[in-house]
Amino acid sequence: MPKILAIDDKQDNLITLSAIFKTFLPECDLIIAQSGSEGIEKAKTVLPDTILLDIKMPKMDGYEVCRSLKEDEKTKNIPVILISAIRTDSKDLVKGLEAGADAYLAKPIDECVLIAQVNTALRLKDAENNLQNQKKILATMVRKRTIELERSNRKLKNEIKEHHRVEKEKKALESQLRQSQKMEAIGILAGGIAHDFNNILYVISGYTEITLDEVPEGSSAHSNLKEVMKGVARATEMVQHILLFSRKSNVQKQSVKLYSVINDVVKFLRGTIPSTIDIDLNIDTDCGYIFADLTQINQLIMNLATNSYHAMQKKGGILGIALMEKKISSDNLDFKSNLSPGTYLKLTISDTGCGMDKEVLGKIFDPYFTTKEVGKGTGMGLSMAHGIVKDHGGDIKVYSEPGKGTKFDIYFPLGENESVKQKALPAGADLTGTERILFVDDEEALILMEKYMLENLGYCVTSQINSMEALEIFKRNPDEFDLVITDLTMPHMAGIELASKIIKIKPDIPVIICTGFSDINDEIEAKAAGICEFIMKPIVKKQMASIIRKVLDKKKR
Repeated sequence: MPKILAIDDKQDNLITLSAIFKTFLPECDLIIAQSGSEGIEKAKTVLPDTILLDIKMPKMDGYEVCRSLKEDEKTKNIPVILISAIRTDSKDLVKGLEAGADAYLAKPIDECVLIAQVNTALRLKDAENNLQNQKKILATMVRKRTIELERSNRKLKNEIKEHHRVEKEKKALESQLRQSQKMEAIGILAGGIAHDFNNILYVISGYTEITLDEVPEGSSAHSNLKEVMKGVARATEMVQHILLFSRKSNVQKQSVKLYSVINDVVKFLRGTIPSTIDIDLNIDTDCGYIFADLTQINQLIMNLATNSYHAMQKKGGILGIALMEKKISSDNLDFKSNLSPGTYLKLTISDTGCGMDKEVLGKIFDPYFTTKEVGKGTGMGLSMAHGIVKDHGGDIKVYSEPGKGTKFDIYFPLGENESVKQKALPAGADLTGTERILFVDDEEALILMEKYMLENLGYCVTSQINSMEALEIFKRNPDEFDLVITDLTMPHMAGIELASKIIKIKPDIPVIICTGFSDINDEIEAKAAGICEFIMKPIVKKQMASIIRKVLDKKKR
C-alpha cells in the first residue's frame, strides 16, 4: 500500500486531504504531521512514497523542510509536492524547485490535479525504487565478479609463488640430499676409523698400564708412561667428538649436566679455532640438570659456537659462553616467549663479529637460509639448533646489530637428576679374581694384551681370535666358563650374534660387549639379547677390572 505523508500546520487542511484520498485514492495510506520538524522525523521513520508539503508554516516553512528532506540520504529520493495557499508567481515556483520540490500546487486545491500529481509522483517513486534496485543488483553483480576476479588473481599468484617455492625447495632438497650422502659417507668412514683407532689406543693404553705396574713409581720411565696415558685419553676424547657429530642416533633423553657438555665442546673448539679468537667462559658449575639428548645438545652448542667463529674468522674476537640459572615468572618475563613460569638454565653464546641486520635476523632460523659462500654452509645449522631447543621445551632468542656482534640466549627448563647411578665398588675393593673368562676379539695384538692383563688380575683366560671357533669351544665345555667378553664387530659372526648363541646354550652366563665403535641401535640390540655390559674401547685396566668384578659378583647374588 502506497504511503503518503501530508505535512500542514492547519488541521482543516489535513481533514480535507484525508477526505480526498479516501474518495479518489483509497488504496493509499495517508500519514499526517502538523509541523515541519514532525514531518521530517516521520519521513525518516516511515519513508513515504510521496510527501505533500504546505509552504507556509510557523518556525520552519515548506522550503526549509523540503531542503532538509532532499539533503538527507534517507529521504532525498522521496517526491515532494509543495502546496501554497495563494496563487504564486514564477519566482515562488523557482524557489520551490530550487529547494528540491518535484511539483508545485496552489490552494484551493483542484482535486483532479492533486490526484494526477500524486499518481505522477508515485510513478516517479516507483521508477526511482526500480532504478535503485537495479543499481543494487548491478553493484552486487559487480562486487561478486570483482571478488571472483580477485580470488582468481590471488590463486594465480599463489600458484606462481608455490611453483617458485617448490622449485626452490627442490633445489634445496637436492643439495641437502647430496650433503646428507656426504655426511653418511663420512659417518661410515668415521665409524670404521674409530673402530680401528680405538683398538690401537686400547693396545697402547693396555701395555702402558701393564708397564706402569712394572716400573718404579717416581722414576722418569713411570712419568713418561703417565704422559702416554694422558695422550691416549686426549685421543679417545677426539675420536668420541668426531663420532658424536658424524653418526646418526635415536633421541635418548637423560639427566644432563650442561656445564660438563660445554667443557667437552670447548676442549674440542680450542683445537680447531684460530688463536685470534679468545674463548671467554662464565660458567656457574652449581647449575642443576636438564632432561636432554646428549648428542643433540652437543650439536646445538657446536653449531652456535661454529656460527660465532665464522662471524669472527677474518678479524678475530671473543667467543663468549655463559651458563646460569634464571627464574622466570609472569611478572619478570622481559621478552615475548612461550615459556611457562619456572626455573631455567640460561645458556648464552656470543661473539664480537660482524653482526646481522634486521632482514637477515628475521630469516636465520629458516631451513636452507645461509649468508655463507657456496660450499661453506648448508643453511641447516641454526634451523636445527632452533628445532633442538623447541624439542626440549625451551626457547632461543637472538640479539644482533651490524658491527656489534651477535648473542644467542637459550633457555632450558631445569630438571632433576633422574639418571640411575650404578653402585660403585667400595674404595679399596679387591678387583682380582680366579674365575674363567672366554675372551674373543679379531685383533691379535689386543688379544695378547688383554689376556696378559686379565691373567695378572688372577683370572684364567681362554682367548680366541675367531668368533666361530670361540662358539665351538664354548659348546664343547660351557661349564668351564664363568664370563664371556667379546668384541662387537668381527668377521664371520658379530659379537651380539655370538653372545645370543652362547646365552641360549647357558642362559645364566654373563656377557660383556667391548667395542671400538657402535651406534644406539647396537646398544639396544645388545640389551635385548641379555648382554650385561656394553663398554667402549679403549678402557683402562681399573675400569675393566671393576666392571668384570661387578658382573661376576652380581651373578653370585
